[in-house]
Amino acid sequence: MDEVLTDLEPVFAEIAATAAERESDRNFDLSLIQKLKDAGFTRLRVPKEYGGLGFSLSDAFRVYVALASADSNIAQGLRPHFLAVESLLAAQDERLKRRWLRRVGTGEVAIGNALTEVNNAPGEVTTTLSKLDDGNFVLNGTKFYSTGSLYGDAIYVRARISDTDEDVFVFVDRWAEGVSLLDDWDGFGQQLSASGTTVFDQVVVPAQDVLHRNYLAPGVSQALAQAHHLATLAGIGGAIEQDITGYVRGRRRSFSHGNATLPREDVQVQQVVGEIAAKAYAARTVLEGFIREFDAAYAQLESAGDGQRDQIYADIEISSFKAQLAIAPLILDAATQAFEVGGASATLKTHGLDRHWRNARVLANHNPLIYRARLIGDDALNDRHQAIQYTVGSASA
Repeated sequence: MDEVLTDLEPVFAEIAATAAERESDRNFDLSLIQKLKDAGFTRLRVPKEYGGLGFSLSDAFRVYVALASADSNIAQGLRPHFLAVESLLAAQDERLKRRWLRRVGTGEVAIGNALTEVNNAPGEVTTTLSKLDDGNFVLNGTKFYSTGSLYGDAIYVRARISDTDEDVFVFVDRWAEGVSLLDDWDGFGQQLSASGTTVFDQVVVPAQDVLHRNYLAPGVSQALAQAHHLATLAGIGGAIEQDITGYVRGRRRSFSHGNATLPREDVQVQQVVGEIAAKAYAARTVLEGFIREFDAAYAQLESAGDGQRDQIYADIEISSFKAQLAIAPLILDAATQAFEVGGASATLKTHGLDRHWRNARVLANHNPLIYRARLIGDDALNDRHQAIQYTVGSASA
């Protein structure tokens, strides 16, 4: 692991040095993604037999948090890549599994996503996969929230086979004819997470690239998806601590009613920095404990029976919700509190401190905290949580 971190540290440093400027300019610097691939970042969870690094979840998330500290946009943009790799690790189709894990393991591809639609009913998938006479398929549909696709070489797509109504996942070449990616994500945060609209217009898909997986089946996918959000939030916490410490150390402007000539010697400013550092530490510690629990759950699943597996799925999912309710408020508080160490100059765009709150707020909004709190409470009182994938959609007019 130390060797991998040695290779990645200069890439992370370059990413951190340009993060605020790139976000301000809306600059999707694909050369940085290539450097991450070359240094092994996209191969962390791929087994060594496929050319990967074979990291445990705990080790992989330590590296992921380090990237998120450098730039939460890129970390969020590569989140779908790691989730696609986890789907491949659990795939039953050995041929598809080998083909795509080798492509990832050699550093050939990073994978974006096109899973979510708008104006669909809850649970409905309007993107269709129609079978051709030669046994292959043609893909049609429109997706939104296509995080990472603008960074990717391939796209992980959720679709419905038109003649059987089966819900499946498809790996699509990002440059295939009929694939259109639009940079139209207009949220006030995570502006460089490479999200937006993806359109598939008569895209030919080889049958060997269709992953048959029940999206709604009990499993760990939802908890894994949440874990990456939490890792990015923990990374933002580290970035806030680092940026605000650097800001205060270099600041000479102070107030007549302050407690010292230099802000770094002001006891009230020191208190704010100390509280931010404590919140960042607490978020990392909660995350690390949760990921250790996840690693243990994976080990238990290897020998568990069906009934036991469902309970393991439910338990790790509830733990992910608890971690979410602990980490998100901590980082949002830290991102707001950071501005207390300076006056109006702390809000200048040149400092870019606002991006930490904006990015954390958008991440925390992906899965509303109020619903997670209810599910935790219901399970505590009634012991009936099941790890069934939640869906989102729009009610009909």
